Parts: sequence; C-alpha cells; structure tokens
Amino acid sequence: IHPPSSIMAPAVSSRAEVRIKAKADDVWAKLIDTSTWSAWNTFVPQAEPIDENDDPKIFKLGTRRRFTAKIHGRSFLLIQKVVEFTTPNDPGIVSKVYRISWAVQGYPHFAFNTLRFNEIEQIETDDGPECVYRTGEDQYGPIAYIVKPIFGSAVEKGLNDWANDLKKAVETQTALNDAAPTQ
Repeated sequence: IHPPSSIMAPAVSSRAEVRIKAKADDVWAKLIDTSTWSAWNTFVPQAEPIDENDDPKIFKLGTRRRFTAKIHGRSFLLIQKVVEFTTPNDPGIVSKVYRISWAVQGYPHFAFNTLRFNEIEQIETDDGPECVYRTGEDQYGPIAYIVKPIFGSAVEKGLNDWANDLKKAVETQTALNDAAPTQ
C-alpha cells in the first residue's frame, strides 16, 4: 500500500508500537475479530459490518465497517475499508509479518483520505513467544489539515491506547490459557 501521492506528505502521521508476550497468530486473531473489540478496544469499541454479505466478525480484504471512535468523550462514526490483508501463510508472501490496513471511505479522495496500518511480527526471545505490534495512521488532503489541530493528539492517544489495550487483552487471555488445566 502506498500513500495517495508520492509527493504529498501526510498532514497527520501517528504511530504506536508495543511488545506483546504472545504468539503473533493469537494477536492477529484478536485484532481481526471485530466482535471482540467492545471487550478490549477503548478507542474503537465497535466496527459494524456495512455490507450484508460480509462476515459480521472477521475482517478480510475488501470488508467495510462502520467504526465508532471514542474521541474527546464523544463517539464519531467513520466508514473504513480493508485495503490490505496479508499473513505469513499467504501464497507468494515472503514476509513473516501479519498486516491489515484500512482506508476511510465517504470523502472525495483529493479532499481527505487516510491509511491505517496494523502489523504483527513474531520475534525470537528466550522467555517464550513474543511479538511486536505496530500501528499507525496517515491522513492526507486539505481536510486533514483541519482535522490535525482538532483531533491530531486524540488520534495519537487513541492509537497508543489501542496498542496497549490489545497487549493487555491478548496477554491476559494467554495467561488464562496457560493456567487452564489440560485434559
């Protein structure tokens, strides 16, 4: 996925990264299952399907969702479309990174567009499975310059909250699974 224009720098560029003590595929499963977001995602607790034929729970390439973002104590609705969806198991993929990206819908492309990426990469440690979760959003176009002073710091905080919420949810689930008796 490339920015809308190789000569246009984003008006807003926000990033977050955390290390998660869990397998990358467990983090991926939690991230792409939007039916679980209300239990752990304080920034975007809802992602409702737009299209009748879409899986109501799991993201896939082309999926559109109505995101409910919590910013400044209010709810904002944004339609997002998955524009990239790759896993290390996909044919022809040599990267060991899980990646999903989505872009805002409903605005003229020249006026406002965004690209939000999420990456999960397994890393080797002596302390068991661990991965790095990276996320970020770039916003382009004239409307992005209006959005920046109003919502820029809130988006940055939201991405950091999202990353930390995901970490907590997956690490808690991993600990519960590890503590469960085996039969």
